[in-house]
Amino acid sequence: MEKELKPEESLKIINDMISSAKINLREHNFYFLFWGYTIALISLMHFIADYYMLLNNPEIVWLLVIPGMIVSGIYGYVTGRKNKTFSHIDKIHSFTWFAFIISYIIIIIFGKEVNYNISELIFVLVGMATFISGTVLKFRPLTFGAIVFWIGAIICFIIPHIYVTLVGFFIIIFGFLVPGYMLKNYSKKNA
Repeated sequence: MEKELKPEESLKIINDMISSAKINLREHNFYFLFWGYTIALISLMHFIADYYMLLNNPEIVWLLVIPGMIVSGIYGYVTGRKNKTFSHIDKIHSFTWFAFIISYIIIIIFGKEVNYNISELIFVLVGMATFISGTVLKFRPLTFGAIVFWIGAIICFIIPHIYVTLVGFFIIIFGFLVPGYMLKNYSKKNA
């Protein structure tokens, strides 16, 4: 038996849903900015270390993603506990990035099979996850960011391998950071 809602109750439910969506946009923007800066910095470090032969194994700088994953996980846990609502859109967004992480781990584990030339594959996967995020959040700059990742992946398949991390630096800036700041500004305006 369905309970009929008074107009005030209906309005309160709608306002609560809108408020929840605005809060969730702010939380999503953290990940794009955090990972944008983290990966851009690591990409640049890798390129400099490789190009100037500063390290025997310049790819070692990618171990910095491990503390990044810990920070990201703690942030997700803390904000998840604070946020009482978890919409269908939040679930899709979370499962999309969870699927990306599983795919990323598989690529890392078996990277030796392709001589660790995996950046291009990761860019393709990030493009897919960013495209889905942009679609479910209804935020076109993220969709644009996905296109940047895909085009960047194509460029990386073509250019000499030593420049892939430098190109990756720019892909991250235009694929994650620019849309991330736009999302941050959008969520502030609509808060």
